[in-house]
Amino acid sequence: MVKKRVRKFNFKKFALFIITIVVLIILGNYIANIKLKNIIITGNNYYTDDEIIEESGIYNYPKFIFINSSIIKKKLLKLDMIEEVNVSKKYDFSIRINVKEKKILYYDRADDLYMLSDLKKYKLDNVLASATLINFVPSDIENKFVSKLKLIDENILKLISEIEYSKSEYDNERFLLTMNDGNQVYITISKLNVLNKYIDIVKKLDNKKGILYLDSGNYFEIKGK
Repeated sequence: MVKKRVRKFNFKKFALFIITIVVLIILGNYIANIKLKNIIITGNNYYTDDEIIEESGIYNYPKFIFINSSIIKKKLLKLDMIEEVNVSKKYDFSIRINVKEKKILYYDRADDLYMLSDLKKYKLDNVLASATLINFVPSDIENKFVSKLKLIDENILKLISEIEYSKSEYDNERFLLTMNDGNQVYITISKLNVLNKYIDIVKKLDNKKGILYLDSGNYFEIKGK
């Protein structure tokens, strides 16, 4: 006859299991109720930190566990000036939002709109400074011009005060740029990338002011000469 073994109830193991469950519940409840502690915004120039936080929907520092990075990203991408967004939650209960804003290429005086690097025009407020397009440009020429201009370094774009469509008998893609340093630059669309070398070019002019012809010939005409 085979005797059956009766397993004794292990109270210590059971108690340890119960304690572990209780601790996990308490810890989980604690973590679930921790609010967002810090918000770090980077990459923004046009929008203020407060505007980014407000649009993200986290202005009241909600519970950290319920913050959805994808939702924040979708909200921010609806802003006219935002091109890219990266949202990351950190273990110290903070969140980092890095945005990449579109470039402001110029202000179109006729339309009272700003041309941005996504090749669209927007109504913007509180723009501190940008180049101004002062005359009409045929749409096909403007599209080609903008597609090249958006590749120009932002620091160079800030040096342009006025843009004038200035076609010639031989070149219907020529523009005249008036610079903040007192120089003017004739340039054609196909050579627009040369503008990225503008600072190096003017350094060789010995502080003289004049007209720089980058559309053809690459020469400099001193003002008043």
